[in-house]
Amino acid sequence: MVKIRRAVTLALMISLVFLAGCSGSEKLEEDFELWRESFLAVEEHEITADVTYFSSDDRVCEYTLRYISSEDGETIEVLSPELITGVSARIENGESELIFDGAILETGSGVTEGISPMTALPVFMDFIREGHVENLGREKMEDVEVLVTELELADGEKMTLWQTGAEMEPVFAAIRKENSVILKINISQIK
Repeated sequence: MVKIRRAVTLALMISLVFLAGCSGSEKLEEDFELWRESFLAVEEHEITADVTYFSSDDRVCEYTLRYISSEDGETIEVLSPELITGVSARIENGESELIFDGAILETGSGVTEGISPMTALPVFMDFIREGHVENLGREKMEDVEVLVTELELADGEKMTLWQTGAEMEPVFAAIRKENSVILKINISQIK
């Protein structure tokens, strides 16, 4: 009888641990969705970030980019490397154009073959707008507790997002395609 009681007690304790874990996850998801809603309610966004791109032929490219989104469309400006500083891309109504030193070159409608360094921040915003929450959790990043959220788009691409503080400010993101990280985004400023 004592063994049965212990077994039942143990089973109940295990169930409570699982239920407590679920409610914590639900709270994290609720917090994330509230942040997402308030972040997207703002009409204009400006993001400055260091973007590292990992190509399929094992090249690694690093850029510092500024992204501005407003009712007029999206603009991505290269801040570094110095050789291409000032190159901008503008996306408006699904059409994109490349701008450098006053010259404008139309580049067609959107990127269809994949993600490039210049599309990293617009794709980041796509994940924030449309990404389905797959997993959430907390971890330490440089001795600071962060919320880690994995988001997935309908096409199967995934992004892991690290957010810090009570304001849940995004600080880092990694975008994966076919289980390989293709972009790392280290956010230095977000408005």
